[in-house]
Amino acid sequence: MRLLLMLMIASAGWAATPPQVTRSQAERDVTDAHLMSLDSAARVERGLALLNRYPDDIPAGKEIQIAVAKLLPDARGYFRERYERLNSATSFYLYARAENFEIPEELASEWVTKEPNNSFLWLCYMAVEWHKTEPDPAIVRERIEQSIVVDPSRPEGYNFLGMFYDEQGDRVQARAAYESALACDPADDAVRSRLLDLYLSLRDAQAYFALINGVIPEQPLDVELATIGSSDRSIGPLDFRGQVSLLVYWSMGSEICINTSLVEINKAIGEDRIKWPVYAVHVGGDSTDAEGLISETDRNGTKWRVNFVESATALDVNLNTPHHPCVYVVGADGYVHALVHGKGHEADLIDTVIWLSEQVQAGM
Repeated sequence: MRLLLMLMIASAGWAATPPQVTRSQAERDVTDAHLMSLDSAARVERGLALLNRYPDDIPAGKEIQIAVAKLLPDARGYFRERYERLNSATSFYLYARAENFEIPEELASEWVTKEPNNSFLWLCYMAVEWHKTEPDPAIVRERIEQSIVVDPSRPEGYNFLGMFYDEQGDRVQARAAYESALACDPADDAVRSRLLDLYLSLRDAQAYFALINGVIPEQPLDVELATIGSSDRSIGPLDFRGQVSLLVYWSMGSEICINTSLVEINKAIGEDRIKWPVYAVHVGGDSTDAEGLISETDRNGTKWRVNFVESATALDVNLNTPHHPCVYVVGADGYVHALVHGKGHEADLIDTVIWLSEQVQAGM
């Protein structure tokens, strides 16, 4: 009956709000260790010490494995030997991950049969199917849903369900699954970012602006920025007042930047589709000099209508230090109201930026 009830909830788009996850002491200790901030030797030493201290905690073990696997001389051999020695659910799960889940399905089935109430073993069983050359979507979804039935407070099952529906092209079901994942773990920035992308693609202004409040800076833009190509002109706080404007962070190393997205933005300005001032600044702060990357015209030979400004650490700090290409929509009050990451919007960036700007202009 419990399984039937949960699957009914699943078919309705996970309408019930799941409980928030409670992290184990092992998970908290691994998080507090900040393994990724350590140098290689210290990371391996500290990570393996934590793995030995908490040998039976799968989520903690997974985070340790992510941090140290690439630094081990033979990660696959290490986790295989560990599984053969310990023969536990956690050592099996980490062994399967090290093998990219390309293991005998019968082995995964045996462990699920041994510990049917272990949600991570159900996800492992699912991953074995999903990594096949021709996976069965029905089996993948069934095993994900079973992991949620076993422990509805863990975000991983909902997150995988969201990825499953993403792959199927079902944005509505993906949205419901990711919303459940975020309810379980409100601090998951990756899920929050994916949800924002879905809200944008679905043009759900109410949901987008409610969620973006936890991402955009809380203070107005208050920095003075030198321009590139116009040494006698600078952009200051007053330029971000009185009308909507766009602040584009770009990177020469990204395919969606100066030779693609900025060119498309330039074209949209010329066509009067983008009706707002556009200021473009290269990712990187004071240490980056982008002047040599910019010519008088874009790659189509059209004169730039975009205002290029010099990179500035003060601006980065003001905007919570962006590291990737993105577009901020600044309201007439000088505050950032919206944000679009370039990755994930390669095909619809211009339309999305225009729609967002219109929403901000209308007072959303």
